Amino acid sequence: QQLAAAGTPQRAEAERAYLKSELQHLGVSVPAMRAIVKSWLKSHESDHGMLTHEELFALADALWAFPIHECRSAAIELLRARPKLIGVADVPWLYSTLGDCRTWALLDPLAGSVVADLAAREPDEVLEHLDRWVRDPDFWIRRAAVLGLGTLLKRDQELDRFFAYAQHLLPEKEFFIRKVIGWVAREVAARHPARVSRWLRENMAAMNLVTLREPMRRLPDADELRALYDTRRNNAG
Repeated sequence: QQLAAAGTPQRAEAERAYLKSELQHLGVSVPAMRAIVKSWLKSHESDHGMLTHEELFALADALWAFPIHECRSAAIELLRARPKLIGVADVPWLYSTLGDCRTWALLDPLAGSVVADLAAREPDEVLEHLDRWVRDPDFWIRRAAVLGLGTLLKRDQELDRFFAYAQHLLPEKEFFIRKVIGWVAREVAARHPARVSRWLRENMAAMNLVTLREPMRRLPDADELRALYDTRRNNAG
């Protein structure tokens, strides 16, 4: 009810069209949705004590059951708000829910925040799952595997694993895979420009412009990299 009251039909129509979504949209902005979740948590926990693991996932399941974008977004925000309640035993739930997202607007925060933070807390167990996910038949799960490295990469950990994932996924033609490799490479390039540049050069023969554009924004040799790409493309006819 709170989410519905915070939305507008105009925003709902525009967002549904932009995301090409099959879900119902209420037209709630992300800041408004997060404020509603934060307010609910504060009120509930002041009256009933801290949320338990069982309560957290029961509520997430109940929200996800609605075919409404903002309800599912609110479920993800609840998980993001209580990361310490999430453990390795919840990986199957996360995998199933990621597969049900069907849009970057839901998958990216779930994978890039909830899964990524869990991977940083429990790397030995969770990275084994990500290694399988990157080869999953569902390209959304493969995208989630890359995003799931995010927190570790910010700590300058698992760089080799990211480049191995990128190498494996580089031949793909799916836009959302090409884009996520570029996005994550861009973030890595902010701290390791030479390494990212070297990887791009070594793989220029198979490189696509969707992937290349993002890290070039952070690289001092961007003009040279683009020239190498154009030369390769022109030589290929």
